[in-house]
Amino acid sequence: MLFPETIGDWVRQDTSITYDRETIFDYINGAGEVYRSYAFSHVLVDRYEKSGGQAVTVEVFDMGNPEDAFGVFSYAREQEEEGIGAGYERKGSVLCFWQDRFFVCIAAEQRDADPEAVLGEVARGISETLPAPGPRPALMTALPSEGLVPFSDRFFHTHQSLNYHYYLVRENVLNLTPETDVVLARYQPGSTYLLVIRYEKGEDASAALSSFRGAILPGFEDMETVATEEGMYTSSSHQGRFVVVVLDAGSEDAANSLRMAALESLEPLLQ
Repeated sequence: MLFPETIGDWVRQDTSITYDRETIFDYINGAGEVYRSYAFSHVLVDRYEKSGGQAVTVEVFDMGNPEDAFGVFSYAREQEEEGIGAGYERKGSVLCFWQDRFFVCIAAEQRDADPEAVLGEVARGISETLPAPGPRPALMTALPSEGLVPFSDRFFHTHQSLNYHYYLVRENVLNLTPETDVVLARYQPGSTYLLVIRYEKGEDASAALSSFRGAILPGFEDMETVATEEGMYTSSSHQGRFVVVVLDAGSEDAANSLRMAALESLEPLLQ
C-alpha cells in the first residue's frame, strides 16, 4: 500500500515509518498485543499537512485478512457508521475504519479543527487507494439478531482476548489458539453473553466443551444448562467444529432459547 501524495489540499510529509510484529511495541507499547493476537503483519505511519498548520497522522495496519481487519475494528468499538470503508467510527479527534485486510486510523493534531470534516476528508482519500471492502467474518452470522445489543459483537481468536471482553477464568479452558475463530456478543434482557467458537476439527470442539464444563461446571459435565452460584444460567453444546456457550442468562428458558437459536444460525456454516 502506498500513501497518496496529496488528498485534496493535504500534502504527505514523506515521513513514513513501518513497524512489524516485533517492532510494534516501539510505537504502541501496551496495545501491541491486541494487534499481534490477530494476523497483523505491519503498520505504516505517515503525516499529512495543509496550509494553516493543520496536520493529521495516518496509520494503516495490514491485518493479514479482512476477517482480522474487522476483528481489530470491533475490539473496542462503541458505534459504527457507513460511508467510509466497510464501516467506521469516530471518537473525538480520531477516526478509524476497516476495509479489505486493512485497519486505518486518522488522528487530527489540532483540537480546534472541525474533526468531522478533517478526518472524513483524509479517511476517504486513503480509502480510495485500498482494495474494495470485503464481507464480515462468516462466523458473525451465527449471532441471532433478536435481542442483540448493537455494536457489542466482537471477533477474535485467543483466550487473552476473551478475558478482555468477558473474564471467564485464568486458565485457557476452551483451548483457544490463534487458529480458532471466536465471536462474542451481548444480549438483552440483562447482560447475557453468547460465545460461538469454530475449531479446526470436530474432535477439538468436543474436547474444548468437555474442558469448559469440567472447569466451570464441575459435577454437571453431562448437563447442557446449569444454574450458577450467582443465580444465573450457563448453557453449552457443540455441533461439528463449533462450540456454543451462553453465559449469565437470567433463566433456564432464556439460556436454552439463545443457545438453540445460535445452533440454528450455524447450520449454513456446517455445509
